[in-house]
Amino acid sequence: MIASDKVLAKLDYGAIRERLAGHCILPRAKELAEGLMPQADLRTVRHMLRETDEGKLLLRIKPLFSVRGAKEIRPYLDRCRRGGMLTPEELLKIRDTLKIARQIRQTLIENKQSNKDLYSELFIIRETVEAVIPQKNIEDQITRSIGEDGSVQDQASAELSRLRRAKSSGQQKIKDSLDGILRNANYQKMLQDHVITTRGDRYVVPIKLEYSSAFPGIVHDQSASGATVFIEPLAIVQLGNELRETILKENREIQRILKELAALVTAKVAEIEELYEALAKLDFILAKARLSEEMQAGSPLVVNRQEIKLVNARHPLLTGHVVPISVSLGKAYRFLVITGPNTGGKTVTLKTIGLMSVMMQSGLHIPAESESKLGIFSHIFVDIGDEQSVEQSLSTFSAHMVNIVDIINKANAKSLVLLDELGAGTDPAEGSALAMAILSELLERGSCGVATTHYGALKSFAYNTPGVENASVEFDPETLKPTYRLLTGIPGRSNALSIAQRLGLSPKVLEKSRSFLSEREIKESGLLENLEDIQREIELQKQKLQEEHQKAAQKAADLKRQNRELEEKYEQISLKAKEEALEIIREVKAEAEIIIKEIREAQKKERKQQEAAVEKVRKRIKNLSKNLYQQDSTSERKGPSPQQIQAGQLVYIPNLRQKGQVLQKPDNNNEVLIQAGILKVSVPLSQIRIVDETRKPEHLAKTMQGSLGLGKAVTLRSEIDLRGKLVEEAELLLDKYLDDAVITGINQVSIIHGKGTGALRSGIHQFLKTHPHVKAYRLGEFGEGDSGVTIVELK
Repeated sequence: MIASDKVLAKLDYGAIRERLAGHCILPRAKELAEGLMPQADLRTVRHMLRETDEGKLLLRIKPLFSVRGAKEIRPYLDRCRRGGMLTPEELLKIRDTLKIARQIRQTLIENKQSNKDLYSELFIIRETVEAVIPQKNIEDQITRSIGEDGSVQDQASAELSRLRRAKSSGQQKIKDSLDGILRNANYQKMLQDHVITTRGDRYVVPIKLEYSSAFPGIVHDQSASGATVFIEPLAIVQLGNELRETILKENREIQRILKELAALVTAKVAEIEELYEALAKLDFILAKARLSEEMQAGSPLVVNRQEIKLVNARHPLLTGHVVPISVSLGKAYRFLVITGPNTGGKTVTLKTIGLMSVMMQSGLHIPAESESKLGIFSHIFVDIGDEQSVEQSLSTFSAHMVNIVDIINKANAKSLVLLDELGAGTDPAEGSALAMAILSELLERGSCGVATTHYGALKSFAYNTPGVENASVEFDPETLKPTYRLLTGIPGRSNALSIAQRLGLSPKVLEKSRSFLSEREIKESGLLENLEDIQREIELQKQKLQEEHQKAAQKAADLKRQNRELEEKYEQISLKAKEEALEIIREVKAEAEIIIKEIREAQKKERKQQEAAVEKVRKRIKNLSKNLYQQDSTSERKGPSPQQIQAGQLVYIPNLRQKGQVLQKPDNNNEVLIQAGILKVSVPLSQIRIVDETRKPEHLAKTMQGSLGLGKAVTLRSEIDLRGKLVEEAELLLDKYLDDAVITGINQVSIIHGKGTGALRSGIHQFLKTHPHVKAYRLGEFGEGDSGVTIVELK
C-alpha cells in the first residue's frame, strides 16, 4: 500500500474521491470512484492518466456524451442466475441498459469510416467498449412484449391477444346486461343509484337495503351506512364466472411471457454482466474527465524517478482566490525546510504536495500547469496535525514521535515524507537537535520530503547540508497578513517584533526585547529582511513584465481580430454586390425569354401583325436597356469617348459587375453593342469603363456559378427542417435546397423529418432515390438524430 487510510485522510483524498463519485451515473462507477487508490507501477499510472486524457478528448468531441439512460441491473442479473423472475419494470431497465451500450458501441467502434478521425486516439476507451456484445434480440423481445408504462403488450403472444379480446368481449356482455337491468322498470324503485360498479372483480349494482331480498342476485358488499347493498345480479353470475376464468388465464399467460423473457436474459447473463461492467468503466473514465474540467486540471509529465516539480499548483479543495505554489524536489535537493509565521500556508503547501502526488498516482489530473512533473513514489508518509491521544496517554510530542518512528523504520529511497512542525511540542534546543537528526536519517535513506518548522537552527542546517534547501511562506509586515506565496531559497522569519510594533506595543518594551537578542540574531534578521525585500522586488518586476507581455499579446490579438473583421466585412460587401449583379442578370434573362417567346409568336402571324409585334419588342428591349443602366441622378460618371471604343475591345460594365466584349462601335446615340456573357446589350458610353488588359485579377475570371455559390455559402445551412410539411410541399422545398447545396459545394446535408408515423420519411426517401444530385442517403445514427433525420451525401 502506497499510503495508509490515515495518510489519505490527512491529505483530504477522501473529499476528492467524493467529488469524483458525484460525477458518476452508475452505482458501479461510484464504487470504482470511492475505492480508487494510488498505484506504484509506472505503466499502470500512465495507463490510468491516459484514460482521463481520452475522457477529456471524448467530451471535447461530444460534450454531452455519457452513459445516461443505463440503469443499475446487477440485482436483476443475480436473481436471473438463481432462477428468479423479473418484473416488467426490471425488464425495461435491462432493455434500456442494453440499448445504451449498443448505441455507444455503434458510435465509437462500428462507424469506423465516418468517425475514423474523430475517435482514432481513444485507444483505451475503444478497447473498453469493445467488451460490449450487443444483445439486439433481447432488446427487441422486451420492446415487443413490454410497453413503456410497464404493462405486458397484447402482441407479446397470440394467446395473450386472444384472451384479452375474450376479456373485453366478456366485460361488454356484462355491461350490456347490467344496462338492461338499470333500464328495467321493475327494478327502478329498488336501485339506490343508476350506476355500475365492482366489488372484488365482480360487477354489482347498488340496491336499497329494504329490497335486498327481493332483488335476485348475490350480495358482495354493504355501504358504511348500511342503507345500500351491492348485489351481483343473478343474470350475470355465469358471465362473471367466465370473465374471472379468462382473467386468471390472462395472468397465467403474462407470467409465462415474463418467464420466457427472464430465460432470455439468463442465457446471456455473463455477456450482460460484462457489458454493464464496460459501461461502468466508461462512466468512471468520463467522471475523471469531468472532475479534471471542473478543477481546470491537466495531466503532468510522469517520470521514472523520485522527483516533484509543481508549477502554479492549486489545492483543489480551496475556494475563492487561491494563491498557487511552485516547488521542486528530487533534483537539486531532496528535502525542503519551510519556515514562516503561523497561518502563512506552510501546512497547505505540505498537503498540496502530498495530494498532487496521490492524485497523479491514482490516474487523476492535477490543478497545475502543464510543465509540472511528478515521479512515482512507492510510499507516501505524512505527519500532520495534532496527534494527541488521551486514551493512549500520549502528549502531542509523544504522538508525533510514535508516528515519526514508524516513518523512519519504513522509509526508503522511493518514499515521500511530509512532516509538519517537526520537533515541536518540547524544549526548542532538544526539538531542533532531534529534527536535524531525523532529517539527516531520511536523507541517508534517500527519501524525498518537506518539513515545516519554526526553529531557527533548522534554517542553518538547511543552508549547510547538501540535499536540503530553505523555503518560506511570505508575510507582509505592512498589512500583518500572509501572502501565501512560497519563496524557495529564502528562510522565513517570525516577524514577531514587527507584528508587536504594528499592534501598538510601546517602543520601550520593543527596545528592551531587542536588547535580549544577540548581535548575530539581529544581523541574521536584517539579512533575511533584505533578502525578502529583494525577492519581493524581483517578483514584482517579473509580474510587471508578465502583465506587459499579456497586454502586448492582447493588443496583437485585438489587431488581428479587427483585421479579420474588416476582411469579413469586405467579403460580405463583395458577395452582396455579386448577388445583386446576378439578380439583375436573372431579371434580364427572364425578360429576354419573354421577348423571344413574343418574337416566335409574331412569326406565326401575318406580315402586318409581325411588324407591329417586332416594333413592340424593340420598344421593350429599349425600355429594358434604359431600366438596366439608369444611373442615380446625383452621380455623374464620365465614360470613354466614342473614338476610344473599337470592335473586339474588352470593357467593364459597373452596373452588371461584369466584363464584356464590344461588338460594334458606338452609334449616333452613343450606345455600344456589347456581348456580356449570354446577353447582347446596348449600353450608353457613360456606363462602361475601358479595361486595362495588362491587369487581369483572378477574381474577375470567376464563373457565374462560383459567384452564386459564394453568396449562398454565407447563409445556407447544412441541414433543412421539413417537420410538419406535406410530402408534396417537402419535395419542392427539398429540391430547391439540394440545388443550392450543390452550387455552394456542400458534400453532405441533413434532412430533419421527425419520427412520427414515418409517412414523410418514406416520401422523402422515394424522392431521394431518383434525384440527380444524390449519391447516397441513410438514416441518422446515435447522436445524429436517429430515425428522425436522414443524412444525404451529394455528388
